[in-house]
Amino acid sequence: MKTLKFEHLKIGKEPKRAIIGIHGWKGNRFSFKSIAISLNIPDTEWFFPEAPYKIDNDNTKKSWSYEIKPGIWERDEPKNLMDNFLSKNVLIKHTSKNIFFVGFSQGALMCYEYVLHSPFSWGGVFPIAGFMLNIDDTYTSRFHPNQKSTPILIGHGKNDEIVKFESSKLAYKTLKNQGAQVELLAYPGKHKIGIQYLRQMKSKIISIPMLE
Repeated sequence: MKTLKFEHLKIGKEPKRAIIGIHGWKGNRFSFKSIAISLNIPDTEWFFPEAPYKIDNDNTKKSWSYEIKPGIWERDEPKNLMDNFLSKNVLIKHTSKNIFFVGFSQGALMCYEYVLHSPFSWGGVFPIAGFMLNIDDTYTSRFHPNQKSTPILIGHGKNDEIVKFESSKLAYKTLKNQGAQVELLAYPGKHKIGIQYLRQMKSKIISIPMLE
């Protein structure tokens, strides 16, 4: 079985929480590292898993899915790989309530498709500049019952030309209508992670009491 490569960053001698940074399309395990360093969230260890599929045979550009045949994309293998990564590297050290996820673009899609459907109750989920699949399907539950109290903060640049801001508005509305604890923060700019969003994300993470 494949395993996910990952980078690791520890802030503090005995981290009390873990944050998983899920990169976007054409990113890799180094994409989130500089942001983690600049945020400098105390008593935290960061994990940066790398997507398993190369883009254009370039080992520095990765994707969390690939097109099996026209219109059909691989969805199960990356979820299984993430399950394995979390169980072997993160959940053995941290209770799920002390684990947070931040994902950008395709990484935000992973937050919607994988993280929120997990049976674990996470500390918080932070999708940025992403979208939900099959957004017109209003009958399917968009999160596991154990995620009903999980704080979710969606961020998106108002002038995003790659993934339209409307995508996050629809994701917010869908989750809100289903009873999720979700907020939406729009910020100036295009397809990027806004400073205002990072500040609010950090504040929210720090404000959540750690469980022993």
